[in-house]
Amino acid sequence: MIVDDPVDVVVVGLGAAGGTLAAALAARGLQVLGLEAGPQLDPTTDYRDDELEFAVDRRLCWQEPEVLEYEGSELVAPWLARNRGVGGPHVWSGFAYRFHPSDFRVATEVGVPADSSVADWPIDYDVLEPWYEAAEELVGVGGTAGNHPYEAPRRGPYPGPPVPRVPGALRLEPAARALGWHPYQPPAAVLGAARDGRRACSKCGLCTNYACHRGAKASSDVFALPAGYATGRLRTRARVLVTEVVCDPADGRPVAVRYLGPDGVAGEQPARAIVLANNATYVAKLLLQSRSARHPRGIGNASDQVGRHLTFHTGGVAWGVYDEQLFIDSGPAQQVAVDDLNEDRPWRAGAGFRRGGVLHGGMPVSFAGGPLTFARSLGGVAPLPEGVPEYGPGLMDFATYAYTRHQAVYVLGEDLPQAQNRVVLDPVRTDSAGLPALRMVYRRHPEDVLQVDHLLDAATRLVEQSGAHTVASAAAPVPGGMFAGHAHGTTRMGRDAATSVADDTGLVHGTENLFVAGAGLFVTGAGLNPMLTITALALRAVDRIAAAAGGD
Repeated sequence: MIVDDPVDVVVVGLGAAGGTLAAALAARGLQVLGLEAGPQLDPTTDYRDDELEFAVDRRLCWQEPEVLEYEGSELVAPWLARNRGVGGPHVWSGFAYRFHPSDFRVATEVGVPADSSVADWPIDYDVLEPWYEAAEELVGVGGTAGNHPYEAPRRGPYPGPPVPRVPGALRLEPAARALGWHPYQPPAAVLGAARDGRRACSKCGLCTNYACHRGAKASSDVFALPAGYATGRLRTRARVLVTEVVCDPADGRPVAVRYLGPDGVAGEQPARAIVLANNATYVAKLLLQSRSARHPRGIGNASDQVGRHLTFHTGGVAWGVYDEQLFIDSGPAQQVAVDDLNEDRPWRAGAGFRRGGVLHGGMPVSFAGGPLTFARSLGGVAPLPEGVPEYGPGLMDFATYAYTRHQAVYVLGEDLPQAQNRVVLDPVRTDSAGLPALRMVYRRHPEDVLQVDHLLDAATRLVEQSGAHTVASAAAPVPGGMFAGHAHGTTRMGRDAATSVADDTGLVHGTENLFVAGAGLFVTGAGLNPMLTITALALRAVDRIAAAAGGD
């Protein structure tokens, strides 16, 4: 086995959390090594618009077998839209929300539903607010402050302007107002104007399944890593799969990570501080794999909390076909949002569920433009309207007509954490490295079922109100946020080691130098996209990690 020279900090995974931390720690004077299981992306081959490669074959997504145990069924697929490659997230749409203040104190606001593990976060919105501000500046978030009544408090405007609008948004906004709601254009981690050497959005419409060839859509290889490299103290290595956290057998202290290099040769990287930032589910998997005499159930798992409280977000879609052309393949997805059904507003109005969600509209039903992507979505992501055949010339005629004349409204809701919803190591299946495959055990909470029905009905009414002559809708067949990689809670933060894995900076309980980062720290998932909160938490953790590594 190769044993590498020690570094101050090794960061595993170089997405929003890991890329942010690696660069910031290097700027603090530390020698940092970032290890990424995916490739080093090549702009000449990985920043193109080939639908077959990127939207159908999902070239930039992880393709490992992932087992989903879902309400009595066992399904095997690469479920998580997990980005692969140095400097992600590349495969995402760019929604960049701050959570609401109530999202940090759900138990206090609405109580703890039966059979749930709902709890308050150990920090509140006011603690995180300056880090949200810093994250928005780093990422280059654009938007319009104060454009709806439920927006989280902020001290100033967004760093950039909102993204360009598309024609469909002009239909949905008045329709939402007619329904008594307060539509707004959501904040975007997509540049509406050039900044810091990055070009503005060109409205290509290919955000979700593609790396951005203009650098307009935020990924850590454009907003963080370049500054880290410029210090001369950050190195990154691609196609390096970390398999274990190695601990000193005498005292159980984490001292290194073990990995398989691109040639399959095993290696060990010693470090003074270790940061695991490779997706909430895979961070949990790595901790569970890191078993030793001192940590027989996996490191950080003395209280059997690693992997528990898994949430994904609920999901569903309503979409409609209109008489006129809507130029549906132009523009990013941040067009129209409705927050009136989020937080506890439906509950306080008499609904049977306590936490709601957001509606997003004005994007293609396949979420990213392109005729092949749209056609393949019909009968899958996009439920077929009544009377449209499932195959044959009739289906293709409908696809040809509807492609440029449709738009969708998506549901993204907060699912309630449950202790039995968790990540475990599969006892039978293995991944490409011969290690236990990721296994996700998940069942819906009864309140989540009611919530999806309520939000989907609202989304359908919005599409109908906007003038669509053909409308179809359906809830996601599996947890909706899985497809977007929205996994949270598997390394929950908290003050009590009996009920959580790490403290509010990500320091794993019982250790002095092992940190977890990303959405695994979330106590509850909120009814909003997680990326900005992930980045804000990472920035907040820099001082604590630097201290653990011996920095200033």
